[in-house]
Amino acid sequence: MEEKKKDLLRRLTIISIPFVFVAIPSIVIIVGMLSPHAAEPRDQSSPPAPGRNHSVSMLSTMTGGQMILSCRAAFSGNWEYFHYFILDPYKPQRAFFQPPPPPPSNSGAGAGGEQPYAILCKWGYMGNFLQDVVVFNSSAGYAPRCRVEEGGCHYLFEDGKMFLVTGRPGATTRAAPERRREKTLVGDVVLRECAHVLGVFPTVCRYKPHQHHYVGKIIGRWRWWFNY
Repeated sequence: MEEKKKDLLRRLTIISIPFVFVAIPSIVIIVGMLSPHAAEPRDQSSPPAPGRNHSVSMLSTMTGGQMILSCRAAFSGNWEYFHYFILDPYKPQRAFFQPPPPPPSNSGAGAGGEQPYAILCKWGYMGNFLQDVVVFNSSAGYAPRCRVEEGGCHYLFEDGKMFLVTGRPGATTRAAPERRREKTLVGDVVLRECAHVLGVFPTVCRYKPHQHHYVGKIIGRWRWWFNY
């Protein structure tokens, strides 16, 4: 009788292995694809819609795989979906937006009478994840340079770092003086090195050394899929 129990336990263990390594990851991927912040990226090649006078663009030169930023806009204690960037190496994407108009009263207003408005993203790349990566803040000094006529704000992910590039190169005239192109380091993104079993399943992982603060808070895969 005892031998039959052990045999049954071995059979159940063998049956459960495909479920653990195939079924569960598949369920996670399907749920993530159905989540509201995993919508297909919109085509940003067309001009901005009327009234959308700000823009942010993303470019990754890191060739290990796709980079994803799932972004939301936060204002007045609320938030709404903004954009889902799927970045292949060296293929930029751009999104347009319009911060809220000034409120009727000064209550809760920020500088200039406008509501505080920020765009925050969850960032993912090669099994590394960050949240609260800020790509726009209406109270920041760079905010006016995110206007379309100023060239917009461009974020570059390069060699494990995140840069903000502002300014619009072009001819200088008296009516439109040249805006000097500026590249500012925002911080580092988290990267790990892992040993793998059978070249697939990660075992021992360690964070790569970095020199600057991370641009967001480190989170795990589950928080990436299921929680903002």
